[in-house]
Amino acid sequence: MQDLTEFGLTQQESLIYSSLLEYEELTASQIAKNTKINRSVVYSYITSLTNKGLVSHFIRNNVKYFKSTNPEILLDYLKEKERKLRQILPKLKEIKKTNPEKISVEVYNNLEGGITILKDIIRTKADVYIIGEAGQPEEKIPIYLKQYIRQLNENKIKEKILAIKGKKIFMGKYSQIKYLPKEFEIPTSTAIYGDKVVIVIYNKPYFAVLIKNREVAESYKNFFNLLWGIAKK
Repeated sequence: MQDLTEFGLTQQESLIYSSLLEYEELTASQIAKNTKINRSVVYSYITSLTNKGLVSHFIRNNVKYFKSTNPEILLDYLKEKERKLRQILPKLKEIKKTNPEKISVEVYNNLEGGITILKDIIRTKADVYIIGEAGQPEEKIPIYLKQYIRQLNENKIKEKILAIKGKKIFMGKYSQIKYLPKEFEIPTSTAIYGDKVVIVIYNKPYFAVLIKNREVAESYKNFFNLLWGIAKK
């Protein structure tokens, strides 16, 4: 039997339609036996398939038989679904505009949180933009940082780093770095990747704030690009 669920049919509809294609004509009892679907619900699925134009019926000797229609009808059914979707698409887009993306905020209260975020960067596989790198990760989590750099290289993740001159910075093969004046040195570092912004504070008690929102991430990325334009190699 063919699995037709990816073409808009439920698992039960797919089983029934495939069975009718194979046996040409079947009673409800025979369908239930072939598909192992409870006979009490077979009729509801047959009705749904009939409404889609995929099943028809006829009566012989006072017994109702069901048969599949031409499989090309399935293509017509999909085209009709697409046509209806296109009709309501403008309204769906309008709804999205009036419902701005929610902002998700998570706070991590220790250095383990910083490691969790580095793991998320690798998992996301998005380019990373870092503002205010001053060698703090190298000091606080040197062992995991080496693993993180290795994973950056393995996944070919690109980094752009705005660092403070004179600080030791670990970098991947696909990293670029520019330097900001020493006046820009602050006790925080900001990373932007995908639809997330992370602000890490390295002074005790060490914590990180993870903000998930595409608009916020884009605004931080614009700020990064502004600084990148004035930073020096």
